[in-house]
Amino acid sequence: MNDSLVKALDELKTALNNDARVLKLNELDKRIDNDEEVMRLAYKKDMALIHYEDAIKHFGESSKEASDAQKVLHEAKLNLDNNELVKEYNATYKQVRELYDMINETLFKKFVIKRNCSK
Repeated sequence: MNDSLVKALDELKTALNNDARVLKLNELDKRIDNDEEVMRLAYKKDMALIHYEDAIKHFGESSKEASDAQKVLHEAKLNLDNNELVKEYNATYKQVRELYDMINETLFKKFVIKRNCSK
């Protein structure tokens, strides 16, 4: 790589690391990792997912057991997603994802090959 490209990439990395959205996401990530309520809700969701997968494996996807387990999973996921800290994290994550998508499109749009997939 030439020096100007390396310098430009280093500047981009520094700009991203200092972007308010990225800094906020990093801070929220640390808060989530240290929040007992979020960890408890995440654990319940993970256990409900395992139970649901087991129910499908043992009883089939259309069984009452799988349906009941799916409802429990849905409620556990809803409880996690409705936590205020998780809501804030997800909203900030979306902003950062949009930033990265914009950068990706700007850098690579010349290289995208559009294909006509007509039948």
